[in-house]
Amino acid sequence: MKRRLLRAPTDGGEKGQALVETAIAFPILLMVALALVQFALYVHAEGVVTGAVQDGARVAAAEDSTLGDGILHTEALLRAGLGRSAGDVTVQGAAGSDTVMIEAQGHLHLIIPWVGGGSLPLHARSTVSRERFRVGPGG
Repeated sequence: MKRRLLRAPTDGGEKGQALVETAIAFPILLMVALALVQFALYVHAEGVVTGAVQDGARVAAAEDSTLGDGILHTEALLRAGLGRSAGDVTVQGAAGSDTVMIEAQGHLHLIIPWVGGGSLPLHARSTVSRERFRVGPGG
């Protein structure tokens, strides 16, 4: 007498389960990836704004420069570093007898499509002492 081993029929249930798991996991993975890219863009934009303001204040504080020179230099650096987003950043400055201050404020638009009109704030301020040539007591 021969014995037959009975097997359970394969109905493809495992394939369906994998499809459902993929359908749930893929959008979550996509959102995490977009959030990481958005974070990287924001950190880059903050660095560009901070560096542009610092360098612009340094230019404005130079002995033969004006506040306008520093603001123009800051705006040029913002255009070079941010591209089209530089239009969303405003630059202001103030000059005292001993210091120069340049400040930039604006926002960075979100790349996440389902957040309509969302943005992240950008802000930096730099104050630099003016350069002066002073003759010392011995010279």
